[in-house]
Amino acid sequence: MRCRFVYSPDYDFSLLGLERLHPFDARRASRAWSSFRGANRKAAKKAWLQPTAPVTDDELELVHTRDYLRSLRSSAVVARAVEVWPVRLLPSFLLRRYLLAPMRLAARGTLMATACALAGESAMNFGGGYHHAFRDRGEGFCLFADVALAIAAHRASGRLGREERVAVIDLDAHRGNGFASIVAGDPRIAVLDVFNFQVYPGLPDADLTDRPFLIPVHSRTSDQAYLGALREALPRFLDAAGPVRLAFYNAGTDILAGDRLGMLAVSPQGVAARDRMVIDSLAARGIPTVVTTSGGYTKASHELIAKLAMHIAVAPR
Repeated sequence: MRCRFVYSPDYDFSLLGLERLHPFDARRASRAWSSFRGANRKAAKKAWLQPTAPVTDDELELVHTRDYLRSLRSSAVVARAVEVWPVRLLPSFLLRRYLLAPMRLAARGTLMATACALAGESAMNFGGGYHHAFRDRGEGFCLFADVALAIAAHRASGRLGREERVAVIDLDAHRGNGFASIVAGDPRIAVLDVFNFQVYPGLPDADLTDRPFLIPVHSRTSDQAYLGALREALPRFLDAAGPVRLAFYNAGTDILAGDRLGMLAVSPQGVAARDRMVIDSLAARGIPTVVTTSGGYTKASHELIAKLAMHIAVAPR
């Protein structure tokens, strides 16, 4: 399998300076791409796919309600979802242009990356992974459920068979509550989610005893415990998932020590080891993979994303 890298400089967003009130780096995608391209210019040039058209409301209605999409015309609704309260004072047309449009474009990137994977080319989107977006609302800086949309859209097009199984490996520090809500009850989607249960959104209401692949860890969990838990769970998860047509890897970098939203204590070397473990395990099983970058709130986040892309570029297929 070849690999593809999906990125647009228009993934970067702006809130007219108010983005500085949130720890997410508004230019993380372009910083990560620049670092990756500088280290592997040939791979970056040869394998780059650039999305140009944001996803539309008609497409998003596969996974979101029409009322929710209309509600995003309200600055107050957007401010609540991105957790930057002064944003409610900005005109909605500015938010559509400088925040919602980049997120819609990144969601298009996940759709494109998924098309590549279904054609036999594993792909990494330098954005996306909006796993806190619910069918009827946004939360946690997530407005559009891009992975759920990619599954639904490619099922609708016939590229992904309706009975074909999908594995989702979510290793962002925060539990993917929005995605889980949207796909709840779908037996064709298997989810492994390792998350810090002591930060947002915490534990689910349901009993975890019958959910062996929903794995909570404590704040300040470091390399040995985190990687040990993943090393034990990942092969069991892939075995239990059965024949998998496609995998999504939500590679949040907010597990890094010092990330004040993730509150875990994994070293940069540990983050890289996590990424190698997942990518190599999926490649060994011949499972086409889509990687999204999700959360990450330190100045090192973009470098960790670039290192993941470099490993994907050279990993045996």
